[in-house]
Amino acid sequence: MEQELYFLRSSEQYLAKELLLYAARLDETGDTLENHPYLEQYERNFGSCSGDIGVYMIVDKKVAGGAWVRILANGFGHIDHDTPELAFAVKPEFRNKGIGTSIMKQLFIEVSKVFSQMSLSVREGNPVISLYERLGFVKIEGSDHENSAGSISFTMLKIFDAASAPEEEIKHLEEECFRKSFGQRG
Repeated sequence: MEQELYFLRSSEQYLAKELLLYAARLDETGDTLENHPYLEQYERNFGSCSGDIGVYMIVDKKVAGGAWVRILANGFGHIDHDTPELAFAVKPEFRNKGIGTSIMKQLFIEVSKVFSQMSLSVREGNPVISLYERLGFVKIEGSDHENSAGSISFTMLKIFDAASAPEEEIKHLEEECFRKSFGQRG
């Protein structure tokens, strides 16, 4: 399985929109983003605002998933104006293969250069909660609320510090891009 990580650039905002469908789990219901205009803030004009940081993974020449953060005043996992909120998705055919963990660990490296923490909102019972917990996210007590689907969601927080740094060495994407642009291999 050939895997490559890339920065999510403003010119690839369409990927954020495509992946948001999976992040909001609308693919499971056959629903569309057009029926949920409040989700637009997670993808609209991605890369044009300070604090927009994202990565995505290509597996065997297909977009497998991605993760990105943005500062959102009205996000579902809003903490404060200094904490970006995470949107994260792995397409169903690529789940449970370590791809999500790789994406998230790379995102942590990039986000921790700019921010001290990040937040997210997740539906109660979502299987991804165990991944978030393994990666150091902690549920914020008292953050439970009814979401638009009528179920319960809550906010989780990841604080970056030396203890939460990825255990394995992951190359910085800037270094990888530099090598590729000059035809060098790592």
